[in-house]
Amino acid sequence: MTTNKLHPLAVAFLLFLGIASSTANAQPTTGTTNLHVVINPLLSITVQQPDVTLAFTTLADYQNGVTTPMTGHLLITSILPYTVSLAANAATLAGTGGNTQTVNAAAVSVTAPATANNTNLPGSNLQTIAALSTTPAPLIGGSYALAAPADVTYSVPQANVATQILGKAPDTYTVALTYSITNP
Repeated sequence: MTTNKLHPLAVAFLLFLGIASSTANAQPTTGTTNLHVVINPLLSITVQQPDVTLAFTTLADYQNGVTTPMTGHLLITSILPYTVSLAANAATLAGTGGNTQTVNAAAVSVTAPATANNTNLPGSNLQTIAALSTTPAPLIGGSYALAAPADVTYSVPQANVATQILGKAPDTYTVALTYSITNP
């Protein structure tokens, strides 16, 4: 009776060859995953300067009207096409204290001028609101904006001085304005 006994090193070597050959003949495997890009809505407007003053102080102001440019007045963010609109919260600007006189809001015009800030807004559509109203009117539109500054100019044109300013008691006349931003 002959016993074929393999040396333990030979057994280890044969096992190694078996594992190596099964690895060499292994089929490639694949795996998949789903990639999700989540785009959330982002729409905001911030008024950077809370007060705008149109001051009549000189003869030239009363003869020519007054204008106040506001650089970086608005900060606009929208990932979609947007429209910024403006409305007066009342039809008139009220005097202070016992002064019951008013100035018609329509005496004031507001413009989105063709400044560097405004023309750098992608797809910018700049408007002029010739007469402020309680009805929102479009002022600035664009394709998108990411924390983009926008300039606004307020004025009482010379044509409105005689009908809305002259003859009023010296005072500060005030009305709140509301800017809104929407995705059309």
